[in-house]
Amino acid sequence: MKSISEIAAQHHLTASAIRYYESEGLITIQRNRIGNRLFDSKSEERIRALSYLHQAGLSLSEMKDYISHLADHDYEVELLQASRQRLENKITQLNRTLQFLDYKIEYHKNNPKITNSK
Repeated sequence: MKSISEIAAQHHLTASAIRYYESEGLITIQRNRIGNRLFDSKSEERIRALSYLHQAGLSLSEMKDYISHLADHDYEVELLQASRQRLENKITQLNRTLQFLDYKIEYHKNNPKITNSK
């Protein structure tokens, strides 16, 4: 049986994030008689999905909407397409930032150092 920390690390989350998702009703995790969480394939799949949704930038509210509309495929598609567009926009902005940094690096490599004079 895997611990909550092992499950969290496997899905790029913290144990506290899993506990929080559980407290917010995003996931139900069975427990044994002494209170340890028992992660079955269904709970692991839900954790994996929540991890990707979090990485895609969905808010807690959006994740709750997603979970509460799992049977409504049209709603899911709409929510995921909007999230995908936000993520693409972020990637575009990050690529522009990388281009700027590359430009500045090359500029400073190829130009003499300027010293500050007082």
